[in-house]
Amino acid sequence: MSVTLHWFLPTSGDGRTIVERFHAGRAESSARREPDIDYLAQVARAAEQLGFTGVLTPTGTFCEDAWLITAALIRETSRLKFLVAFRPGVISPTLAAQMAATTSGSPAAGCCSTS
Repeated sequence: MSVTLHWFLPTSGDGRTIVERFHAGRAESSARREPDIDYLAQVARAAEQLGFTGVLTPTGTFCEDAWLITAALIRETSRLKFLVAFRPGVISPTLAAQMAATTSGSPAAGCCSTS
């Protein structure tokens, strides 16, 4: 039996706590590191090098756009898969499928696949 592990992209910023400013209901930013593309690429490359199968790109008003971040990071890794979280009540399933098909068109993407 094999174990499949995924990591988490900190698209709302990174810090020492799991609950950062928007989750904790605080207006001030407690994130010690902003979610710029260079940092997120570093996290994705580290996850791949450490043997993780994929990364979750969260969706929400407190995060950077999950689809844009995923599209930008696909070229930064060779094996890492990207799982984009989305809420069907917020985005139409048809639009989400179209966005996933566009993103997964890259041979390196492996988007939305956990196998």
